[in-house]
Amino acid sequence: MEEKKFKDQIISALIHFLYNFFIYFIFIVPFDLWKKATIRLANQKENGRLSISKSTSAWPFLSFLKAFFIEFLIDGIIFISYVLGFLFVILMSKTMEDIVKLSIIVYFSPVMLSLFRDLIQLLILPFKKFLDWASKPAQYMDFEIKNK
Repeated sequence: MEEKKFKDQIISALIHFLYNFFIYFIFIVPFDLWKKATIRLANQKENGRLSISKSTSAWPFLSFLKAFFIEFLIDGIIFISYVLGFLFVILMSKTMEDIVKLSIIVYFSPVMLSLFRDLIQLLILPFKKFLDWASKPAQYMDFEIKNK
């Protein structure tokens, strides 16, 4: 009984791995990342995130720069990569081999651009934490003062 259960678990694990590696990552993830970037762009337009006049931040220009470069520009490039990318493939390809190579690059571009976006988010995190710390009133700052 224990051996049959182990064989079923092996088969289940194999199917899970094959599906996630070959089907999900290769065919579904790039398009899902493109859809998420498209939705973020549409939400950004509805919420007016690129407007400095609507900013409630203590640093409106820094908030604008973050919104512009990270939220608008990278998501815009991800969005336009599918819209204009495949048109570019058709116009710039001379052989079928070129069409296949460029189509693969365009199809996976949301993965690379999303990775780039996330890495930038991680890199600015210490700066963001400092700004959050600096915006606290003095009585709430974490200073350790020792009398010597």
